[in-house]
Amino acid sequence: MTTAPSSPRPLRADARRNRRRVLDAARVAFEEGGNDVQMEDIAKRAGVGVGTIYRHFPTKQALIDELTAEWMADGAAKAADALKEPDPWDGVVLFVRRSAEIMVRNRGLREVFGDVGQLFEDDARVQNHDLQDKVTALLDRAHAAGVLRPDVGVNEFRALMCGLAMAVTNTPPGAHQLYADVILKGLKT
Repeated sequence: MTTAPSSPRPLRADARRNRRRVLDAARVAFEEGGNDVQMEDIAKRAGVGVGTIYRHFPTKQALIDELTAEWMADGAAKAADALKEPDPWDGVVLFVRRSAEIMVRNRGLREVFGDVGQLFEDDARVQNHDLQDKVTALLDRAHAAGVLRPDVGVNEFRALMCGLAMAVTNTPPGAHQLYADVILKGLKT
């Protein structure tokens, strides 16, 4: 006779707090140092032992995946804000410019988004359908208004945004605005 697998027990309050401290410290560490950051550095920033990190995230990749999920959720929220813009083109502009601002400050995000093939494949480890849906709606709205090139769909837009992530790496202050402007000029009909 087999028994149904038990559902995981909810974390104790102190374990939840430690997990959040690890994620918050890791987010800052990866924003500054990208994938080169060491787990020991994250533990020190979080004020926990490295064993605490590994109890919550068995590998560094598991921690990166969790941060990627948070970054993508942030992107979905930014796309939702852009959809609130009454003018469809202004919504696209807002989303591209905000994305550029975030990418220039976040090395970890740039490294994740710089790998177009890995992040947006159907079998990617981390996916966010809300982000995909909102960006698609943003582009569809701009297409319907006739302000976005008809040959630019969500796949082309993602590739451009991933290219933007790589372009802003090691650039002089303010260069990200130039790159966003170039992308926007190319997107407009």
